[in-house]
Amino acid sequence: MGQRLKQLRKDRGLTQVEVAAALDVSRSHITQVELGADPGFALFVQLAEFYDVPLDYLYRGVGAPFPGAQKNCQPPYSTEELALVELWREMNEGERQLILTLIEKAVRPSVA
Repeated sequence: MGQRLKQLRKDRGLTQVEVAAALDVSRSHITQVELGADPGFALFVQLAEFYDVPLDYLYRGVGAPFPGAQKNCQPPYSTEELALVELWREMNEGERQLILTLIEKAVRPSVA
C-alpha cells in the first residue's frame, strides 16, 4: 500500500508536506505510511478520499486507480485490449507504473 500511496502522490505532483497538511497529519507520518506503516483506518479512508481511489485499490491494488475506470472498462474487450492485459500480468510493479505514466501522458497531456 505504501508504494501505491507514494505513486499516487507523485502522479499528482504533490509533496509529502502538501499531503500531510491536507490531511492534518505530520509529514513524518506520511513518510512512514509510504514506507509501509499501517496508517490506521481513519487515515486510510482519508487517503482514499484524498486521492479519489477505491479503498480496495489502496489496500490490495485491486480496483480502479483512476476516476472513470469502472465505467470505461466494461466488456466486450477488443483483441488489442486482451493483449494488453496479458502483457500487463507479466510485468512487475515498476514496469506497470512506467507504462501507466507513459499512457497517461499520451492520453491526457494536460495532466502530465
